Amino acid sequence: MRLLISHLMLAVVLTACGFSQDSTTGQQQRSIPDSGYVLQNVIIRGNELTKDFVIIREMSLKQGSRITEQALAYDRERIYSLGLFNRVEIWTAPTDSVNADILVEVHERWYLFPYPILGIRDRDWSRLYYGVGLLHYNFRGRDEKLSCSLVLGYNPSVSLYYRNPFLDQAGTTFLEAQIALNKVSNRSQQFAPGESDYDERHVSFGLTVGKRLGIENTFWLSAGYEIVDLSGHIPVRTLSPGGVDRYPIFGFGYTYDTRDLASYPAYGTLLAASVTTFGMPSDFVNYIRYAADARRYIPLPGNLVLTGRIFTNLVAAGPLPAYNHVYFGYSERIRGHFKEILEGENIFGMSSEFHVPIVPARFFTVGFLPSAFSVWKFALIGTVFGDAGTTWYRGEPLAVDQLVKGYGCGLNVLLAYDAVLRFEYAWNEHRQGQFILDAGTSF
Repeated sequence: MRLLISHLMLAVVLTACGFSQDSTTGQQQRSIPDSGYVLQNVIIRGNELTKDFVIIREMSLKQGSRITEQALAYDRERIYSLGLFNRVEIWTAPTDSVNADILVEVHERWYLFPYPILGIRDRDWSRLYYGVGLLHYNFRGRDEKLSCSLVLGYNPSVSLYYRNPFLDQAGTTFLEAQIALNKVSNRSQQFAPGESDYDERHVSFGLTVGKRLGIENTFWLSAGYEIVDLSGHIPVRTLSPGGVDRYPIFGFGYTYDTRDLASYPAYGTLLAASVTTFGMPSDFVNYIRYAADARRYIPLPGNLVLTGRIFTNLVAAGPLPAYNHVYFGYSERIRGHFKEILEGENIFGMSSEFHVPIVPARFFTVGFLPSAFSVWKFALIGTVFGDAGTTWYRGEPLAVDQLVKGYGCGLNVLLAYDAVLRFEYAWNEHRQGQFILDAGTSF
């Protein structure tokens, strides 16, 4: 929280003191008629480490494509969404009356550093965690991610993670691998006071291989193994009588993503679906989870944006342990019931927001900082929102009148390195209000 507030204060001070401002939007390019030029070449500048093909892979414009302002703006946001650059600018350079080159100029972020870890779990400011990590998020200049971390405080953990999006030169096949040891506080509210105060010890190994078709479609397969140890707690909360569940995990899924800017979209669609089996084979653990998430971002006149989301996660087959229940009140929230916990085996939710730009995105250059940290972003977005959702157990009916609802308005502050701070006020269906201070986008 202190870091986010310091970002906000510094941005205001920089504006007042007249620090160099690169542009009012940070996203300007030379205007050309939509019926004008055909793309001949893509020329990239400023990428001292990042390979050209990493950037070109994100672009919808290819050699021979007709250049339009809409396509230029879309590709600019796609490149920025890589998370490798502080700023991305695109403009055209006509080579004759028919053809033109596209010039892409990027400002790279710093890519290798030990970093402090500080945050909150489950969007709850009382659940502070902290630690240290080592991250290389542009290993070999190929957008590979390599990190290790030690986290203390609420739900401590040790983890090692690697992601390679370029198993082939075209970047159509990717690999992810992770090893983690976690101590997780019980979330379930099913037990009597005192019985619910226990920790779960999780050891997990995972490997994912995926295929990317174009810039919009991704398929993936995953395999892993998990050990959940509750053997020190009576009564036993695991499916196996010994207090330790050991089981393989297999999954597959599909994602369709046309969003322009992953960190705070203003255009596009996200559709994601997955099937994950736990156990199968296993002596005690045998259940399946089906998950789906659909999000839509619709630009309106005046730079207004209408957004919507609907999602679900359903369980089938064998009995479900309490440590795999789903909730509202942790990572998923219903504003108006922000601190209330809804628990079940299945979950359904939907949200809608209306975004009104108050201060469009501005980029500032802070000359006394190292280059990789010198470009700062600042924007203010007003919001009007509505949320609804519920959880339930197998055998229970699901009806519209069971949905828990809330609505309200707020102010989103967009900061450097894609940080978002949200100030909101929400009411529930009984018109009871609550103030919400939250970090990150609502969805």
